[in-house]
Amino acid sequence: MYNPEELLKLPRLGKDDTFAFGCNRCGSCCRERDDILLTPLDLFKISKYLKKSIQEVLISYCESYEGSASKIPIVRLKPREYRRTCPFAGKDGCMVHPVKPIVCSLYPLGRMTDPNANQFTYILQPITCGNKNHTQTVKQWLEEFSVLDEEKINLYWHSQVMRLTIILNEIYDKYQIDHDPINQMLLMNLYVFYNLEGAFMPQFRENCDAALCLVQEISKRLGESTDGCNG
Repeated sequence: MYNPEELLKLPRLGKDDTFAFGCNRCGSCCRERDDILLTPLDLFKISKYLKKSIQEVLISYCESYEGSASKIPIVRLKPREYRRTCPFAGKDGCMVHPVKPIVCSLYPLGRMTDPNANQFTYILQPITCGNKNHTQTVKQWLEEFSVLDEEKINLYWHSQVMRLTIILNEIYDKYQIDHDPINQMLLMNLYVFYNLEGAFMPQFRENCDAALCLVQEISKRLGESTDGCNG
């Protein structure tokens, strides 16, 4: 995974810019990976595709941890021991190819959020596999797995992460409390509490609102507790 300084050095691309890359399904991008992070939408789509509950997919294929900077729960695919291979990589290719995570759909592109413009900036990662026999625009590449159709959802997710990050960092900087209970409640609110038969976005908005209310209430109660002690 690239750190922010490395990301800034990579070539930036607009949606009408072209790049040369053709995937030959070699599986190189599925190995030596422990950085395939899932968004709530990724987890929802994969669970629905596999006809498993979100909890089952989390337990079988994922692991979660607290983000070092964001302080929110991060969900990533749990690599196999052999060459840190993606758990969905099989002999016939990706088990969830039609609904593969956004990180995989973008490859070899990556993206960064521009909060001031409420849009993504796309970057071209170093290409170490595939071929350069096919040239396409960024827009054409993103259209293949509905990345552009889901751009508003992903921008909304990034905006909610930023809001939660600000409050959580304020709480943890101010108070010496156990992070685990909060992390587990946020994990359930943001990633798990979905009806797979229902539309994703209305549930997503409701769950993000619930997560935001949760951390705001925790901050309020901790403040009242401290005020009471000082009074």
